[in-house]
Amino acid sequence: MKSSLTLFRIFGIPVTVDLSLLILLFILVSSFGSLPLGIMAGLILLVSILLHELGHSLVSMAFGGKVRDIRLMMLGGCATMTAMPKKAWQEILMAFAGPFVSIMLAGISFILFYSCLIPHLGNETLSLRGFWEISLMCTFPSNLPKVPFVCFVSAHAAWLNVALFCFNMLPAFPMDGGRILRAMLQQFFTTRLKATWIASRLGRFVAILMGLHVLYSALTGSFRDFMFIRLMIALMIYQTAEREYLMALAEAHGTRRNPFAGFPFFSRGRRPPPDDGQAIVSPPPYDRGTTRVDIHKDDSE
Repeated sequence: MKSSLTLFRIFGIPVTVDLSLLILLFILVSSFGSLPLGIMAGLILLVSILLHELGHSLVSMAFGGKVRDIRLMMLGGCATMTAMPKKAWQEILMAFAGPFVSIMLAGISFILFYSCLIPHLGNETLSLRGFWEISLMCTFPSNLPKVPFVCFVSAHAAWLNVALFCFNMLPAFPMDGGRILRAMLQQFFTTRLKATWIASRLGRFVAILMGLHVLYSALTGSFRDFMFIRLMIALMIYQTAEREYLMALAEAHGTRRNPFAGFPFFSRGRRPPPDDGQAIVSPPPYDRGTTRVDIHKDDSE
């Protein structure tokens, strides 16, 4: 049974939706308390994620990358690339393209919100702080009868894309912020393999913090609907970070080891085996795939 459905193609890229979106729709409907509002929020989220991933894809294609598809699922979106830009500065631009689209969508939505708010202000002046507070207030479904529907939709889209921008810019590899960090380390400080190792470990650390926050929320009774999705995202980041590192390791034709081996802080301190009258006929590390043979001295000469 197929778990995804192809909807359409855009710029030659297939856009597919995963069946897990039904879980997300259920959570949105239960959060908003209304089926129409839940569907509306779901459409805004999916369009925002699609444009975000499309930003990544188009920049990658401009630098010679190949995009297999864009997949929309419960945990967000994913642009599957069969070929990535090779240069670090190209990866920086590709990784930042998605958050850039999100912040641009947020700006457009705020402008739309302000334009529909002007007729209700009259001669009153509105400070910047007051504008942020009103726009945030208009995102709550309980205030919908008091504000025009267009204001509600535009405010919701604006803050949603602000959240997408901030969340994706976390330095949690393989998220956008983590990819930017990896590319900057590669560009200015170290090799791609070592940069991936640093970024992946930082990504796993952030994933653990996210998981602990969800656990704390559950223990304090403040567990909400989206906490489950946050926990799943933390698990995905934790697993994908290691997988991305292993991919970089394979590209470097290395073995599964710490790329910082040999440095005092990072080394595991592997030592050759004791002298027991046998020789090791395989290269270091001595404890993997080795073959021992007896050594005999020929005294006939």
